[in-house]
Amino acid sequence: MGKRERVVTQGKRERTLKLKKLRVRRRNVLLLAIGMFIANAAFGMAYPYLGVYMRDIGATMFMVGLMSVVFNATSTVFQYPFGYLSDKTMNRKSFISLGVLSTGLIYGGVAMVSTPMAVLALRTLQGVLGSAMTPAHSAIIAELSTKVGSGYGLFNSIENAGFMVGNFMGSAIVERLGIRSVFFVAMGMLLTSAVIVMFIQERRRVRLSIQRPMVVREGRASLLARMKGSAFFRLMRGNLGVFYVTVLLVMIASGQFYSVAPVYFGETFGKAWVGIILGVESLAAALTGYFIGKLIDRHGAKLFYMVAIAGYCVAFLLYALIRNPLFILGVAFLSGVKWVMTLNSSSAYVAERLRHDERAQGMGLLNTMMSLGWVVGPLLGGYLSGISFELNFMSTLIPLGLALLLTVRLPG
Repeated sequence: MGKRERVVTQGKRERTLKLKKLRVRRRNVLLLAIGMFIANAAFGMAYPYLGVYMRDIGATMFMVGLMSVVFNATSTVFQYPFGYLSDKTMNRKSFISLGVLSTGLIYGGVAMVSTPMAVLALRTLQGVLGSAMTPAHSAIIAELSTKVGSGYGLFNSIENAGFMVGNFMGSAIVERLGIRSVFFVAMGMLLTSAVIVMFIQERRRVRLSIQRPMVVREGRASLLARMKGSAFFRLMRGNLGVFYVTVLLVMIASGQFYSVAPVYFGETFGKAWVGIILGVESLAAALTGYFIGKLIDRHGAKLFYMVAIAGYCVAFLLYALIRNPLFILGVAFLSGVKWVMTLNSSSAYVAERLRHDERAQGMGLLNTMMSLGWVVGPLLGGYLSGISFELNFMSTLIPLGLALLLTVRLPG
């Protein structure tokens, strides 16, 4: 074979190899998207009814709040060792499947126990084993994406849509089959998701290093963030440090409300309305997120962050006062808008004020403040709701009002 023929043959082989890699990547993206849509539909189906089920079997409101605390605390702590093992083995899909599978099996266990302490213990175990999914999930999205930002944006949209679908499905299942059935159906969906993810074809890559734990929100994957001590102290100084404090205060109020809200909705409007109300919130976030992001780029993050805090005040106040289920759906839509506005504006505010080499650490600290708020808030929410739901909802105006006052003084 002559030199020209060898060059042509080599070129064909390279093109064939590139096409094969592209087909494998697209197939992997499709499998992960389907698996995560189903998983998040299961999360959206089962999670809202955990507190309602706890109350049905005799739990106090404090124990309902404590259930969110133990899940968020354990899932945050155990992400580091699972993330380390995922990097060490470079086997992302197995850790995603482990997290999804264990979460599903534990939901099935929840449906079969009848004491609050047993549910609390299972929820703690769910935080431990379910945390295997989050770091591997974040890593594999980056590895499958040619543009990482777009990759995360795509999967955030897919997973938010799944969560919304699950909210509405949960409502229908509880209405027709009873509350235990929703956990069994969620278990089946999560087992299906775990199997689908295992069909992803991985290839070995350069290992990444993980230096600190990652922080999670309920049912949602968080991004990997490296937190170095020196950067932490720089970030917490000055106006940016004040901003992080405002985020903590807002998330304390959020934890106060949402850790007990499903119980309140169930007792006030009926169990079927729990999924419907939270589904409308998810729908509002999915519909408006992109447009709010465009407005933030045009008018500035501080303005929309302040509007979002005001939205929290109005939404929680109306939730405490309105008893008409149709009107409450309007409040739910407002509530979904204020959440996506908070997430977009706080992320933009931090990102705009950091150097490129500190941006990941700054976003990690933002997630940390959100997570801490969701440890403190449910404790307050559970205790105060044991006295009165209205007292708890009204009391959220204290941290929200303080956050708004601090934000007014920050530079735009």
